[in-house]
Amino acid sequence: MEQTKQKVSFTNEISRMMFGFGDSHAPNPDTVQLVEHITLLQLRTIIQEALKYSTDGATLKGEELVFLMRRDKHKMRRFVKYLQNKKFKGTNPHQIGGMNFDPEEKPKCYLMQFIEKIDETGEFIDLSEVDEVKLEREIRADRMSQVLNEEQYIEFSKARCASFCSKQITMSNLERLKIWIDPIGKITYRLEALEVLAYLAYQTVAEITDYALLVRMDAKYHDPLQHFNNSYYTATMFNSGHKFGAINIDHSRVYTGQDPISIDEIKEVLRRIRSPQGGVLSLGGKLPETHFCFAL
Repeated sequence: MEQTKQKVSFTNEISRMMFGFGDSHAPNPDTVQLVEHITLLQLRTIIQEALKYSTDGATLKGEELVFLMRRDKHKMRRFVKYLQNKKFKGTNPHQIGGMNFDPEEKPKCYLMQFIEKIDETGEFIDLSEVDEVKLEREIRADRMSQVLNEEQYIEFSKARCASFCSKQITMSNLERLKIWIDPIGKITYRLEALEVLAYLAYQTVAEITDYALLVRMDAKYHDPLQHFNNSYYTATMFNSGHKFGAINIDHSRVYTGQDPISIDEIKEVLRRIRSPQGGVLSLGGKLPETHFCFAL
């Protein structure tokens, strides 16, 4: 009973994550709290939607959460890549460097098997296409790292490693996440479900930060005469000129004076997500409850 009364917060981790994704060296504490609030609400919404596919309506498994990701092949591919990287982390490094290493030798995890089961066209596990969002994040991080001194680079590297769970994923170190999401403890969570929730929470913070930075660029460089195109960000929100490679941003200002992401910028992100400028193609069907969730 004492455990359910604990007040759990991930503001410290979210603050480091936002810095690692491109926010100021010292993110605004009020903005961080808002991002935490949004992330928590979205996770709870995702859980309630996923429980509709549960056998008993009270036990959450990883496959129900993964099933909700099926509407966006790009995000599903990113999750597949995450599972693959997690698989390779447990491989002997001497084996990887040798001639006898077989990436298929280690059995596929339960979630990967489920993804292959629902992947009728093979598009979820096709990683040949460049992940533009991931690439843009890496370019942004690389540009930031190039202007940092050694001490700042170490701090930035630690921020880039921040997440909602430790590297060694077990039920015990995911307990804090479970209490944060469900302090009353009405739902039974399988270990892989908590792992997926930690991943979705991480991606939510990443997407909010991405969008907030694009909102800022939109305010500075917006051309109202330019048309929207079908790229990842611009289909519903942003202009094509906002690609990170289009403007040579001074990333050194992350340490020397860049304003932290503001609450107003986060609110503008939410406004655009809920009321997309490009419209929503529902094909006459009812939109899922999770249609506004960043990680899905």
